[in-house]
Amino acid sequence: MRSSKFIAALTLALLQHANALNGAIQNQWDLLAQMGLNPNDKPVEEYSAKVASSKSVKSASGGDMSASLAADPGFIDPEYVELPLDHFGSGAGNFRNRYWVNTKSYKLGGPVFIYDVGEANANTSSQFRLRNETSFFKQIVDEFNGIGIVWEHRFYGDSSPITISIDTPAEAFRFLTSEQALADVDRFAKQFSRKEINATLTPDQTPWVFIGGSYPGMRAAFMRNLYPDTIFASWASSAPVEARVDQTYYFEPVWRGMNAKGFGNCTRDIQAAVRYIDGVMDKDKHATAKLKEQFLGPGAANSSNAGFADALTLIAARWQSYGVEGDIYGLRQFCDWIETDLANGKTAPKEGWAPSKGAKWVVDRWSTYPNFVTIVNDYFELECSGHANKTGGKCILDGAFKDPSTISWTWQYCTEWGFFQAANIGPHQLISKYNSIQHQRDICHLQFPNATAPLFPELPNTQNTNKVLGGWSIRPSNTYWSNGEFDPWRLNSPASDLDFAPKVEITQDIPKCGASTGKNKLFGMVLRDAEHCFDFRTTGVTVPDGLKSRELFKKALKKWLPCYQPTKGVAKRWNA
Repeated sequence: MRSSKFIAALTLALLQHANALNGAIQNQWDLLAQMGLNPNDKPVEEYSAKVASSKSVKSASGGDMSASLAADPGFIDPEYVELPLDHFGSGAGNFRNRYWVNTKSYKLGGPVFIYDVGEANANTSSQFRLRNETSFFKQIVDEFNGIGIVWEHRFYGDSSPITISIDTPAEAFRFLTSEQALADVDRFAKQFSRKEINATLTPDQTPWVFIGGSYPGMRAAFMRNLYPDTIFASWASSAPVEARVDQTYYFEPVWRGMNAKGFGNCTRDIQAAVRYIDGVMDKDKHATAKLKEQFLGPGAANSSNAGFADALTLIAARWQSYGVEGDIYGLRQFCDWIETDLANGKTAPKEGWAPSKGAKWVVDRWSTYPNFVTIVNDYFELECSGHANKTGGKCILDGAFKDPSTISWTWQYCTEWGFFQAANIGPHQLISKYNSIQHQRDICHLQFPNATAPLFPELPNTQNTNKVLGGWSIRPSNTYWSNGEFDPWRLNSPASDLDFAPKVEITQDIPKCGASTGKNKLFGMVLRDAEHCFDFRTTGVTVPDGLKSRELFKKALKKWLPCYQPTKGVAKRWNA
């Protein structure tokens, strides 16, 4: 059960925009997953309950979503704060930054919790985070008698100083940087107040706790590290704080996770298929055109090989949000299709079908997957017919992004972060080699064709980003780090197990208030059998460690908050 009217209203905006694989779009899928919904607005349980092997789709909050409006404070109107466009210079002017506040649970001495939405329009997330009882953020705010704030990032949603479209010039994004966006929160916190509350709520007299997952999780860690007098404690969930151009290892946890979850035969057939397709694209233009039409229909033949590789990559696009679930968009249904021989109903052996039936058989089977063209059309906003002999509409895969949030995030990762999720060539390859580092670079310059250095570098300036923000070496005190075992983004976090990453001992021993763990330890948890931000969800696709992670963070807060000291005047102490 779910509160269908409430949830449907919240998800409507999310379903308006489905574009190419990009962090801003992944942010939207993560939110849907945390709301207990599949990408098509159906409850996760509706499909997964039919699958005997799906053991982790029940609510971890102990209730069902029919009670989600029990303490609903009603629609929360947005508020705005005027902030400098340039915190480190003058003359650039100001802009209005949007945020939402819920004070219903506040008691004197309670902390201020700020949930950062990151690279997305925050309108939908704000209502869910602050109103819905299945929201882990609301649960924490209520338990600690705090104030809940949902914060929208500059250049997203209604917090953009410019109108963003495909034609917006690069110069207009000059002040879209991570440093400027972090300074926004600091400036806001130092002037925050509520008319209905007779207390000083700025960080000098009230502890502020920053919570975020993914890019917002990075911001949680950076805020505590750079602004410790503003942010007293942070939760950095699935936070890939290390900027890197080459993220070809993104798909390694997908391979490992699929094998661990019993889909090893599918990984081997996907690999055989993409290698076969790569071989065709290497040698025969005519056969390549026919192959593209076989998958997507007339018009697809004119797409580049790299664009077609992007389309093939989409089968794994929702892994971080759903694991193998995700209804028609998920790997479970895709793999069930690939690994079942319709001629006799048999399931593929552990090595897949390719060794016995041939890679071309797998390619042909993939091309007939009924949901594939739906996935591609939804992502790229196209009208591919999906059949070589059926007339279709627009089916060119090589366009620039149109969604404003996607454009803003493309600016951020193309200038600062990298995160080029190219093919993991090698024994665990799942992605066509035509989805290359060069192709990812080309996406950046296609989006901003007239941008020039130094404003827009040839490749993202990750070295400077890590120098300024600290990368995976930072260990701010009063900070909790959590990651999923099979989350691709863990590999850019301090909990990374990459060969060249810092080697740390992950501990659940809560550090003393104000004490760093030191560079060789990390206070946090790697959630077993989990993907991205799985501890932020209490319904839908959950894992037992999600609840354990939330409880550990709350336990840490109960240890840290009593040692908060106001820097001026007298503030009422928080009482555990």
